[in-house]
Amino acid sequence: MSRTSVDVVITAEQVAVAGPTEHPAYREFAQLVDEVIAPRAVEVDGTEVPRSHIEALREVGYFSWTVPREYGGAPIPPAVKSAVDDLLFGADPSTALAVVHHGSPVTQALSARTPPAMALLPKLATGERIGGAGMSQIRAWPKRPSLMATRAPGGYRFDGAVRWISGWGLVDTAWIGAIDEQNSTYVFGIADLTRPGITATRLRLAAVQGSRTASLKLDRYFVPDEFVTQVVDIAEWNRTDGQVWPNARQAQAPAAQVPELPTAGPVGLGRAALADALAAYPGQPSLLRLSEELERAAVTPITEPHWRVQLDALAVRATAAGLIASGGEGLLTDNIAQVRARAALFLQVRALSERVRPARLEQFAN
Repeated sequence: MSRTSVDVVITAEQVAVAGPTEHPAYREFAQLVDEVIAPRAVEVDGTEVPRSHIEALREVGYFSWTVPREYGGAPIPPAVKSAVDDLLFGADPSTALAVVHHGSPVTQALSARTPPAMALLPKLATGERIGGAGMSQIRAWPKRPSLMATRAPGGYRFDGAVRWISGWGLVDTAWIGAIDEQNSTYVFGIADLTRPGITATRLRLAAVQGSRTASLKLDRYFVPDEFVTQVVDIAEWNRTDGQVWPNARQAQAPAAQVPELPTAGPVGLGRAALADALAAYPGQPSLLRLSEELERAAVTPITEPHWRVQLDALAVRATAAGLIASGGEGLLTDNIAQVRARAALFLQVRALSERVRPARLEQFAN
């Protein structure tokens, strides 16, 4: 596959008229998914994302789509990137989880604006470096051990645990968060995962097992000031955690504004599951109603965390419907229906802050 599609500049206004799935980058990506990624999705779920998938994504320009053009990127409209990531989640949840946070260190480097951080951008654009994120440890603190930050000359020393990071062995540039207890602040920075001081333990997951998700132990890992992207008061951060997606904080104000696009994952999983179910039972009224409900919710933003909670619950219902349509075969380990259903359950614990947890429980109670 060539990368000719990403050289075509199409504005957000044109996308709004034609729809994101008509964008050349989306069409080329959809061909890649159909020919390369989807056929191996069940295999990948039980093993790990292969490096060949990363090479294929690099070839179509996937990693360049969040990087500004002046730094070697080939940016596409946000609606197209959202559609691409949802397509990937529906086809292969493990691969999606491994790569979908590539834009996190990009945004953070642009926020830091220091020469060393900005120098990462061309490498992130080409896919020479692969981005990721590890944030769950700050939400687990103080109930569970976390990653602690200590001020040191020229930067911060990080010690402790990054509880979850996906793409281990592929991702080498990660946005991570730590707690500076002495100053009651969260410290966020860009970490080079290839440097000494990091020990990884691969996690055995009941869903998205192929995503190469690991827990990291950092021992006197030094983050220079040039790669520290934000130091923020803990109480200030916690007040809006769950209302604003962490990587979008610098770009979004006020914190409770309605987002324009949904978080990647639930819409793609739901669409793929219902497409397969309707292929087996064309015109089935209940499946059609569920599909209409999903599509309506996908384009009807509400304040977070309620939109994310609503869509994630719809993904659970849609993937369960996919299992029902598949019958007993849907629970066989070589069937994509059970892969999607388990991935939808994973979404229930993704970014599970103290604000999000009660909203999820309320959604199911109602």
